[in-house]
Amino acid sequence: MNLRDLRDLWRLALRRKDSEESYRAFQSFQAGLLIRHLEAHGVRFAGSTLLDLGSGLGGYSRELAARGARVYAVDLTPPRLRGANLHPIQASATAVPLPDAAVDLVFCASLIEHVPHPEEILAEIERVLKPGGTAYVSFPPYYSPLGGHEYAPFHYLGEKVAMRLRGRRRVPGWVKDLYPVHGDAASFADLFTGWGLFRMTIRKFRRLLRTSRLVCLDMSTRYLPISCIRWPWIGEVLTWHAQFLLRKPL
Repeated sequence: MNLRDLRDLWRLALRRKDSEESYRAFQSFQAGLLIRHLEAHGVRFAGSTLLDLGSGLGGYSRELAARGARVYAVDLTPPRLRGANLHPIQASATAVPLPDAAVDLVFCASLIEHVPHPEEILAEIERVLKPGGTAYVSFPPYYSPLGGHEYAPFHYLGEKVAMRLRGRRRVPGWVKDLYPVHGDAASFADLFTGWGLFRMTIRKFRRLLRTSRLVCLDMSTRYLPISCIRWPWIGEVLTWHAQFLLRKPL
């Protein structure tokens, strides 16, 4: 990523909570950067069938569809998507209403840290992928500066302290319309109806991978040319967003 991309990403990130369209623009810009990353690793989108797991507002889905992929966008809330090659589905990411070996690619960004049993996400990815299919999975490691999401950086002090210091979260109205908020949440786990925030680390994800049939082709820090994701302990802090490229064996 060059300096101009970094500047534009920063500006979009600052405005991402202003409105639904602002957040979708933030997603779309990130999608363009990630598509470049995936294409550099030999991933091709034209003519493929793709599952966007936890599609949210659909910014990623739209860009992936624009590259010629047939995209199934799955989210807990009804995905607000229309257009060629887009197929929105309201469903849990752990129980996707698609048959086995149905897709060539799975895109799963910033989702796995929001489910209590992340092994179920990996099992579902493995199930829906065709043999030889590719998956992209990314998340902010819990001990990174962004790992506490809206409670960062107070999450370093522990969950109870973070929630007390952060107080009542100011959730934009448009977010409340999409995802019902628990105003009296007692833990990170029940921040929203149906999902929360759970402690996902690089070490934990790599351990989960060893229990699946998925093969890791590449692991790196999102957007950055220098990656410390493989460094024990310190990599958990310095890797602001971990990304993994996986493949289902033939």
